[in-house]
Amino acid sequence: MTIIPNLPSLNAKSPGHQLFATLFAVVIVGTVLFLFFILAGSRIMGTDPGLFENPSDAMGAKELAFIKYTLIVQDISFFIIPAIIILTMMNPGMTPGILSFSSLPVNDIILVSILALCAFPVTGLAGQLNAGMVLPDWLSGVEKWMKAKEEHADHLLRLIMEPEKFSGMLFNIFIIAALPALSEELIFRGVFQKIFQNLLRSGNLSVWLTSFLFSAIHLQFYGFLPRLILGLIFGYLFLWTRNLWLPVIAHFINNAIPTAGAYLRGWETINQPSFPAPGEQIAGVIITLTIGILVLLRFRRRSFENIKENPYTDSQTGMND
Repeated sequence: MTIIPNLPSLNAKSPGHQLFATLFAVVIVGTVLFLFFILAGSRIMGTDPGLFENPSDAMGAKELAFIKYTLIVQDISFFIIPAIIILTMMNPGMTPGILSFSSLPVNDIILVSILALCAFPVTGLAGQLNAGMVLPDWLSGVEKWMKAKEEHADHLLRLIMEPEKFSGMLFNIFIIAALPALSEELIFRGVFQKIFQNLLRSGNLSVWLTSFLFSAIHLQFYGFLPRLILGLIFGYLFLWTRNLWLPVIAHFINNAIPTAGAYLRGWETINQPSFPAPGEQIAGVIITLTIGILVLLRFRRRSFENIKENPYTDSQTGMND
């Protein structure tokens, strides 16, 4: 029993062929689905389909709902549906149980949660360094475009991350934390990283290339470095555990805590440093970075032990059934 029947198999195809099919699914299929959902949603909700690109502070509840709807269909169109299509084509006979929690040890969940919390000071410092990026004068046009994309993303987040009700915060956690964590890990770690690993014959290169793609596709260049670091964390978790749920959990925690913080403490606190004084910040980064590395090394050591015990186990499967 397959999730999507009657699709051609990619299982025996070359990694290059698989990569081309994935890019086609994400870019072409994703764009068609996204435009369909946006046009249908704008007709049903009675809003401007271009509202997402030109949001206003004076928007009403209907317009704000449409922006949230756009974020949902964006993840579904470009990530979830293409990932399911490609995974089905790469794994003929795949069943819905491929995302089962049955192989997710509680100890691993605890370790991944600690790792995700330890990432905040590190990515916070990286974000401060990244925010000071200045391009040469001859790239002033590019820099202006990059700043405009950053301001647009910040504006959208500010609009949707300040709910007045607790139920609004929970819904925000779904669309900003839960859905992106699942959709982005499915396509980037579950599909791209596996293909890159087969193509390059290197787990490390596949993690770095996927992380670069993961950060670049967000088009938030003044947050490129912290997002690259997060991509490396998620990528190595997947490489060394072969369980997609662990990077999903880490990704969810990374997005959910700031989302809840915007409701509890206000949007203005989101980009504040974790430690008020520079000395405290550096010390905090060193401590949390050390803990995070130790957690990752534990997963790495266990991965090598599993390979020694089961040298003929397929290390490319990526997901535990």
